[in-house]
Amino acid sequence: MVHTVLATTGEVVATLDRRYQSYNIEMVEVTGGEFWKPYDAGPGKVVRPPIDLGSERLRMLARALGPAYIRVSGTWANWTYFDAGDDTAGACPDGFDGVLTREQWRGVADFADAVDGEVVTSFAVSDGIRGPDGAWRDEQARALLAFSKDIAMPLAAAEFCNEPSLPMGFPASYDATAYRRDFETFAATAAAVMPELALVGPGMIGDDGVLGFQPVIAAEDMLEDTADKLDVFSYHFYPKLSERCGSTAGAEIALDPEFLARVGVARDHHRGLRDRYLPAAPTWVTETAQAACGGDRWAAAFRDVIRHVDTLGRLATDDGAVVFHNTLAASDYGLLDEIGFTPRPNYWAALLWQRLMGTEVLALDPATAAAAAASGLTVYAHRTPGEEAHDVTYAVVNASPSESHTVTTDGGDATVYLLTSDDLDSGTVALNGTVVHLGAGDTTLPPLEGAPAGGPITVAPASVAFVVGG
Repeated sequence: MVHTVLATTGEVVATLDRRYQSYNIEMVEVTGGEFWKPYDAGPGKVVRPPIDLGSERLRMLARALGPAYIRVSGTWANWTYFDAGDDTAGACPDGFDGVLTREQWRGVADFADAVDGEVVTSFAVSDGIRGPDGAWRDEQARALLAFSKDIAMPLAAAEFCNEPSLPMGFPASYDATAYRRDFETFAATAAAVMPELALVGPGMIGDDGVLGFQPVIAAEDMLEDTADKLDVFSYHFYPKLSERCGSTAGAEIALDPEFLARVGVARDHHRGLRDRYLPAAPTWVTETAQAACGGDRWAAAFRDVIRHVDTLGRLATDDGAVVFHNTLAASDYGLLDEIGFTPRPNYWAALLWQRLMGTEVLALDPATAAAAAASGLTVYAHRTPGEEAHDVTYAVVNASPSESHTVTTDGGDATVYLLTSDDLDSGTVALNGTVVHLGAGDTTLPPLEGAPAGGPITVAPASVAFVVGG
């Protein structure tokens, strides 16, 4: 057992967006349509009804994570028709696979207003929105932006489309030249209709090599001649594919140091692209979770809390950074179970991060960094938000499945919020030894209170401790 004294140099190394911890509500959740089904319901996808954005329980749980950006996008958005005239009767026009109604989009606006959210979205790029020459036409984007203005939608930013590097929903043989042509049209449309809208992109996936495949369109080819029109640099990151998409890795990978470090590989790769093409822009990871394709079976278990908190810590390195968890409440990687909106372990970790980890990221004292590395801990330090802003909160992640370690703050006294579970593959979370529970009918969160610590704090195997000290 190694003892680590938690201390910082006091240097602020990054100031994050106040909506740093954000989330996705997929377009398919808003409209209804095909999305990953829970493993217990069988393989593949299922056609699901729209999510109930009017649910007071859902709003209460989301409000507690605010302020946040709410990204309404995903692969389904690439095929979704906005029914601006309410004249489709729910039937998809040719070249589209889904229909977004005005009522549904108004529901997104109402939800965002209720939970201190600002919306990020993207637009259809399928055959239905293209001219005879294959070029993207802007009438759908114009209609959705105009309606958003009419209803005072808190629409803060938009991507042209979802994951153009693959690209799904695009015409056959779509290439970088076609992307740059279409992006030019999109940027001009956004400037004309909603000039205050931040443009986010390119939203690539796979170019860092972590998932083991090469994108159809390279990031450099997308950024060439378009980067000067972007306000925010974005990419998607998943450390692995899920069982649904062919992965055979078992749950033991969740605590593997190499697995946890993959996000750092992606971060550094994309920072190089950002610095080359958009050196003054913030970086948004507009999708991330335990695994692509809806998450593995253990994405909903306590086991994934280690990755969840560690990922937030590793990505909090650039001014204006934002991380979007996929999803709020759909499939196995959702923060909430879609049935009854029951919080999963990652929700409680996310809630403590929101309450305790402020926007100012602090440099660790070299001795602290060395001791943490020797013990296998990862430690992240942020200024504590609110009235405790003079304090520091340390997120201490112990990924070891068998070894405990102790920590203290350099000031001695501290308040600890230790998250553990007796069963890593369960949905049970204990805070300082007491199981956290939200009943099926509850619309008020339980208190999440820290425990005073005047001496060494034991960080148990496979646990996360938020330690607040001077």
